[in-house]
Amino acid sequence: MIEAPTQDDLRQIALSLIHAQQTVSEILHSELDGSKADLVLIQRALDSGVIDPEAEYTIRSLGLAFGKVFVNTESGYDWWMINDEYGRDPAIRYLQSTLTFHPQDMLLKRVERGEEINIPELYDGLRSQLREIIDGGVDGSGHR
Repeated sequence: MIEAPTQDDLRQIALSLIHAQQTVSEILHSELDGSKADLVLIQRALDSGVIDPEAEYTIRSLGLAFGKVFVNTESGYDWWMINDEYGRDPAIRYLQSTLTFHPQDMLLKRVERGEEINIPELYDGLRSQLREIIDGGVDGSGHR
């Protein structure tokens, strides 16, 4: 189920974004600002070797910072909450459609699998993939 975030949801997202900011600041002595420049900072933080691959909260927080860039720079996307069998998690949703993605899990799953992550490429690939889906009909079935 897709729901609007509650005040508590927004507080949790904000705390995660603060953690991402603190992580980047401690490692790189730089500030996240929600712009595409953050993609390079997230990349550099992940590449630094300082973040333990087991540090799930930190990696998920950096994923939310990645999502913040997406919401800030791509038209029609905003934060929503997904309630499903896995729990209640923030997601980014396109307009009032069923098209959603979980940025916090995008990074975590790749780290868990030991994959090389190129954050700017991941962003561009995600944007292209979502545009293809939208151009084919928002939910992939032609329904808008």
